[in-house]
Amino acid sequence: MKTSHITLSGDEFMKKIIFAVLAVALVGGAGAFAYVKWQDSLAQRTVATFTNGLKKKQFETYEGLFSSTSLKKADISEKEVITKYDKIFNGLGMSDITISDLSVEKKDSKRVFRFTAAMDTGLGKISDQSYEGTLVKEDGKFVIDWEYRLIFPGMKQNDKVLMYTEKPERGNILDRNGVKLATNGDFPQIGLVPKELGSGKEREDNLKKISDVTEISMEKLTEALEQSWVTDDSFVPLKILERNEGTGPYTDLQGVTSSRVSRRFYQFGEAASHLVGYTGAITAEDIEKSPELASFETTGKTGLERSFDKQLRGTPGGTINIVSETDEVRKVLVTSDKQDGQDIRTTLDAALQQEAYNSLAEETGAMVITQPKTGELLAVASAPAFDPNSMVKGMSDADYNKLAKDKRKPFLSRYNLGYAPGSTFKTITAAVGIDAGVTSPDKERHIEGLKWQKDASWGDYFVTRVSDVPTVTMDTALIYSDNIYFAQEALGIGAETYLKGLKKFIFDEKLSVKIPMEPAQISNDTIDSDILLADTAYGQGQLLINPIQQAAMYSVFANNGDLSYPSLLTDDENKVKKGVITPAAADSVKQAMRQVVDDPNGTAHNLQRLGINLAAKTGTAEIKTEQDTKGQENSFLVAFDADNSEFLVLTLIENYSGTSASEISAPVLSKLKQ
Repeated sequence: MKTSHITLSGDEFMKKIIFAVLAVALVGGAGAFAYVKWQDSLAQRTVATFTNGLKKKQFETYEGLFSSTSLKKADISEKEVITKYDKIFNGLGMSDITISDLSVEKKDSKRVFRFTAAMDTGLGKISDQSYEGTLVKEDGKFVIDWEYRLIFPGMKQNDKVLMYTEKPERGNILDRNGVKLATNGDFPQIGLVPKELGSGKEREDNLKKISDVTEISMEKLTEALEQSWVTDDSFVPLKILERNEGTGPYTDLQGVTSSRVSRRFYQFGEAASHLVGYTGAITAEDIEKSPELASFETTGKTGLERSFDKQLRGTPGGTINIVSETDEVRKVLVTSDKQDGQDIRTTLDAALQQEAYNSLAEETGAMVITQPKTGELLAVASAPAFDPNSMVKGMSDADYNKLAKDKRKPFLSRYNLGYAPGSTFKTITAAVGIDAGVTSPDKERHIEGLKWQKDASWGDYFVTRVSDVPTVTMDTALIYSDNIYFAQEALGIGAETYLKGLKKFIFDEKLSVKIPMEPAQISNDTIDSDILLADTAYGQGQLLINPIQQAAMYSVFANNGDLSYPSLLTDDENKVKKGVITPAAADSVKQAMRQVVDDPNGTAHNLQRLGINLAAKTGTAEIKTEQDTKGQENSFLVAFDADNSEFLVLTLIENYSGTSASEISAPVLSKLKQ
């Protein structure tokens, strides 16, 4: 076998050895460096899981995160630790938790982490909480050496985090004269004391008697008693009674006692229920949308109670403390003074609101009363309605279902619902026509019969009228409410000019008044046919205007052509749209509206008996699926003080069959003049 020998000089050999040693050293050093980096990464990942769980309040991610040695030392299980975090941070409504200045550094075989946390609470902000903890190796991975100070710095074993709150007084909703539409009242409340119910059959019999008298089902009584917080000595609320209702029939029952509770009270009940609204218990969904609500029991659910909830509810006061097992305050995390809610003063007149609702009586409809010079809403009523006090106290399922299934829809507010305005809209068509130079009070149209169509291209479609008056002027057209006259006038004006005139009003505008509503609509798209133009002229077609918007539009006739936007708060700016129609057009239409009342043939002549100088227009809008059939008819009245423009009334009666809007409005108009 042939072998080869490599001969190296001494220097070359030493160079080879040195190179090999350096290579091994370099490789070993890189590995060690990578190992350290890997360990740092594991430690940082553990800390990130902890801080992210804190930020997101997702404490279930803490499973397996803490060392068993530290948990044993603290005499607590991992499950108990997770529950503590959940009860403190979720239970006390902590939100917007932020983490800053996070660092992890090596200390011998351990790692030390530090960060600063801040968070919002219902009582204010907790800021600059400096956390420090230790990471140790356990089963080959880094885990946190858990201590109580990792809940809050300064916290020790057996300490608790407690919130003491002072509830603010909810602000009142007032009318223009300071009369309380919504306030806080003291109500009697009945409830159960579990230990006094007895046990076994005695308990069952007592609950059955309580169920029969209170009309609360056995199932609901059982649910109330099985709530997690209930103890033998607890007062378990069942029912809030009427303010002046005696508790005797209930407290005579074994296991039932009473207390007093502060709740919202609505003096005018159904008369203002849609507008004022009501409050109700806060739900988990409410808190999810607005975390600050965690400090409250109730919130505004509908109406002004909802629109102005933040101002009305105020800000709770109190403290969040770390407290020792001997109830010593170890650390104050946050403290604040309560701020009672603000009062909301509306432009409403409570007496007029009640009168408006009473006038609607058993009808289905709405009444809006304004001060046309300023746009101030004096009354906004809708019928049928519901009792908001029953909603606050807790309405039974049977009573709620009865209201919910009522075909007249008592939960629906009609004053902000869009309707075809019917013949009341002819006043606006007349004004637009005057300003377009087409309509004038003395111009005559000769119309034969009770129906008319432009030409044969309209097929089977005709415009109809009620009175066969052969010679018609603008005044007589308004007095007799002649559909054909205004259809012909609109065709003479032309769609482009007519639309331009209408758009000077408040169509397609979103009003700033704090009442939810869709903008007023002229048509679904545009007026693209003569038939639609004709129908629009006398208040049908595709017009959709709610009673509040109608009242605002008709204010031009009381204001020499200026439109007053509706306002609901006394400190709202009185916004006016100048020159919607000319003063001449406003005056001409106003004089014709006076004749609608004064002329024996006028459709509002029944109001003359009131002895008030009124300008008015009635309207009937028919809703039907096809011509030559009878559809639902809605009756309207717009009437205002023709002398001083001190008030304007817009009344709607839905599905009118006997009593018209003008008859319904008469008592209110008399009261307004007084």
